[in-house]
Amino acid sequence: MPDILHLLNIGASPERVFAAVASEDGVRNWWTRDATLGTQAGGVGEFAFYGRKTVTHVTIEELTPPVRVRWRVADSTLASWRGTSVAFDLEPQDGGTVLRFAHRGFAQADDNYARVTTGWGYYLASLKAYLETGKGAPHPDIDFHRMVARDAA
Repeated sequence: MPDILHLLNIGASPERVFAAVASEDGVRNWWTRDATLGTQAGGVGEFAFYGRKTVTHVTIEELTPPVRVRWRVADSTLASWRGTSVAFDLEPQDGGTVLRFAHRGFAQADDNYARVTTGWGYYLASLKAYLETGKGAPHPDIDFHRMVARDAA
C-alpha cells in the first residue's frame, strides 16, 4: 500500500507544533476553517472542505504531547481516505521542530493519490507559515482545489 510521507523543519517548539495539529483552533489556522477536533485519545474529529462537499471523520488514536498525534480515518466522502491513518511525529531540533508526517494505507498510487500528496505538501507548508509567521493558508482562505483541478484557469 502506498503511503504519503513528508519531512519538514519548522521554526517553532514541539509544544507549539503539537498544539497546531492536535487542537481544533490550531487546525483551523492552517488546514481548514471547518474543523472540529476532540481533545483526548478516543475522541473524534471532522474536517470539511468545499461547502461540505468533502467531509472526513477521524478517530483520535494517540495524543502524546509534545511528540505524536495520530488519527484513523473512520469515514470520508473521499473513498481513498477510508481506513487510512494520519500521523504527526515531532522531534525537537536546533530550537525548532522536525515534523515527520505520514498518511498511510492508500490502496493505490493513482491520480487521486497524487492530488492528496500535493495537497498535504501545500497544507504542511501552510502549517509551517502559520507557526513561523502567524498566518497560515487554510481552506477556504486559499482554494487549493482550484490550483490542482484540471479545469482551473
